[in-house]
Amino acid sequence: MDKNLWERSKAISYVKIGSFFLIGLFLFFLTLISMKKVTFFKGKYEVIVSFQFAEGLRAASPVRFCGVDVGEVSRVAIVDNNNLPVVYVYTDIEKGVNLPEDSQFIINSLSLFGEKYLEIIPPPEPSKYIVEGAIVEGISPIPLFSVFADFSKTMQEIGSFVEEGKLKTSLENSMSNIEDITVSIKGLLEDTKNKSGTIGRLFYDDSLYSSLEEFILDLKSHPWKLFNKPKEPRRSR
Repeated sequence: MDKNLWERSKAISYVKIGSFFLIGLFLFFLTLISMKKVTFFKGKYEVIVSFQFAEGLRAASPVRFCGVDVGEVSRVAIVDNNNLPVVYVYTDIEKGVNLPEDSQFIINSLSLFGEKYLEIIPPPEPSKYIVEGAIVEGISPIPLFSVFADFSKTMQEIGSFVEEGKLKTSLENSMSNIEDITVSIKGLLEDTKNKSGTIGRLFYDDSLYSSLEEFILDLKSHPWKLFNKPKEPRRSR
């Protein structure tokens, strides 16, 4: 009788453990749905985006359309395209989300050093839409190491330019030209002040204005002179 009681309690223990496991699995399933927003009830379709440089994009990275989560990256693979490596990003997009053909596919970051995600920006006037399984071209980001390399090269060129004395020579020539211009302007002002030179005579010589005034009065009195053509002298035969 004690044996039957022990077997019955053992069976009850198994039932309790099994029930606890099933309840825990059910709660985990509900939590997964609420946290990850699983969309297998809605359905999805695949779109492949090609990049030259993927900048850390990986599987499970979010896919956003107009800033809204519409899917995720299923996998990332490197394929050979005419002996050139190309990164294919396979995305799962929610059914019902229509992506225009001329959309821009860019790799963005949630923060300066945060998680990478795929951003889809639609064109101003969409006409056609991307079909399931289509391969579209993305805009590859500029690698950060390339920016640093270009900056380092520029700094080296500037350093070499300074060391060779080209900068000093260029500044000296510029200062010399400025001094020459300053001397010329100073001389021009002195001539004007002393009523000498062409500019000085133009400002202070009244004979120029008198001659001009006489010429204008003569034209008013004899306007026909504007149309009178002097006769050419006869040539002797």
